[in-house]
Amino acid sequence: MNNDTINETALFLQIAQGDEVAFETLFHLYVPKIKPVIARVIQVEGPEKDIIQEIFLGIWLGREKLTDVIVPHNWIFKMVYHRCYSWLQKQGVRNKASQVITRESSDHSNLTEENIAFSETSRLIKQAIHQLPPQAQKIYLLSREKGLKIAAIADQLQLSQQTVKNSLVRSLKSIREYLISKGVTLPLILLGWDILFFS
Repeated sequence: MNNDTINETALFLQIAQGDEVAFETLFHLYVPKIKPVIARVIQVEGPEKDIIQEIFLGIWLGREKLTDVIVPHNWIFKMVYHRCYSWLQKQGVRNKASQVITRESSDHSNLTEENIAFSETSRLIKQAIHQLPPQAQKIYLLSREKGLKIAAIADQLQLSQQTVKNSLVRSLKSIREYLISKGVTLPLILLGWDILFFS
């Protein structure tokens, strides 16, 4: 077992115990590795960030299983190919999806439980966003769905960058509190990861 595998296994064990700092470390370690792979597989610009969020949401929601993972790198890339396959399937590109999954990963696990948890969590996030004040909702959705950075949102809405940033921080806190009230705890990086990582 090489040092990377040992370090990543240690991160997985910490994440399995709910360590958000370890999760954030894993996130920053893997996003640069998986982003070009996702772009190569789906061959469409734009949805990479959503797929990355789905992957890391899946990791967090299924974190109790991380203790059984022997080679974290391989396990993460299986998730990458599975999520790309799901995305391609949703786009109606079934033949391409089959070729991708056959070529890239001959054995992908059944992620039904994770998919159910993911769908429920996504539904709760949408509910939480819907409960934000109209201006905060608009700012959050411009950031999240349109992928706009703070400066671009400020320019479009004729607000100061600090106002936009403060609104995003409050929205993230509000969404997280709503999820906690529903029994779902997510690391902040999953709710505002594109703001934190790409702005």
